[in-house]
Amino acid sequence: MAFGSNAEKTEQPSGKRLSEARSKGSIAFSSDLNNAAGLLFGFVLMYATGISTYNGICKTMKSSLGHLVYKDVTPDLLVSIVISRVYELMKMMFPVLGGFLLIGLATSYLQVGLMFNFGLLKPNPGKLNIIAGIKNLFSARSLVKLIFSVLKLFVVGGVAFFFIKKEFCHKNIIDIIGLSLPEILGMSVQLMYGLALRVSMALFALAVIDFFYQKWQYKRNLRMTKNEVKEERKQMEGDPLIKAKIRSIQRHMAMKRMMASVPKADVVVTNPTHYAVALQYDSAAMKAPTVVAKGADLVAKRIREIAMRHKIPLVEDKPLAQTLYKTVEIGREIPHKLYYAVARVLSYVYQLKKGNKKT
Repeated sequence: MAFGSNAEKTEQPSGKRLSEARSKGSIAFSSDLNNAAGLLFGFVLMYATGISTYNGICKTMKSSLGHLVYKDVTPDLLVSIVISRVYELMKMMFPVLGGFLLIGLATSYLQVGLMFNFGLLKPNPGKLNIIAGIKNLFSARSLVKLIFSVLKLFVVGGVAFFFIKKEFCHKNIIDIIGLSLPEILGMSVQLMYGLALRVSMALFALAVIDFFYQKWQYKRNLRMTKNEVKEERKQMEGDPLIKAKIRSIQRHMAMKRMMASVPKADVVVTNPTHYAVALQYDSAAMKAPTVVAKGADLVAKRIREIAMRHKIPLVEDKPLAQTLYKTVEIGREIPHKLYYAVARVLSYVYQLKKGNKKT
């Protein structure tokens, strides 16, 4: 049954479900990406500021030690020197430390955006469940982490091996022995930096892959069944049965209002049986004749009955009735192209009314 319930979760998570998960602190996040980005860009920052920082530290140390030769060493002097030199060192290290901070913040923001959830600070006794912890150790997620860790080990080892092999193939061991100590130290630093940069680049590439995997796994875990999608849609939009009832009531009220407007019409144009359109024209209040009611079949029959009861003229004009019914909404004036046809009908009705008055 467990496999069956998982198989039913074929629908992608809705925005509401993702929002609820986020509010509970469940997000797609790769800690490896933060670490790898900090490592990679940290080495780049250290390379960019390394020479100036090194020269500043050397200058500070020489100045501090040189001053001790010409002065009496007292506790107060030592404290003042230490404080001033620490302050100078902090100023020199601030670009690197600030860069590390900005890199960490930027990487976290790119992964999850702005997120403040103080509910995550509440203690959760469920996390202390030993049985649940043991189950997590043997879960599919743990297996993937193990495989990814082994992959990282192989990639880092391979990058280091091929880099060192390449560098030593281009250098003669006898030439290295003949170098002075500063030259050997400089070459060692250069090799270490090159190795560290390449390893951090490999780790960063793997971390990007891990991030996309975390996003895929996150959405996969939040997938919904078709029934859950329907239930959520009901909650957001309302029960379809209730909505249908509301629409039925609205249609009934609109029908009553429309039928109440039929006695105010000047004429009802018919098909003669399929369509009926009631027109009203008041030259003082309207620019053109207006459709006050229309209907087909049973509704058309009801309009005709009301019109006959209130002695509203019925004029049979099949093309005009069909055109009015299909193109003009209730409460709208007729378009220009129908002016002539409607004018003929109204003229006929007015003449009919005048004839009735004379008799």
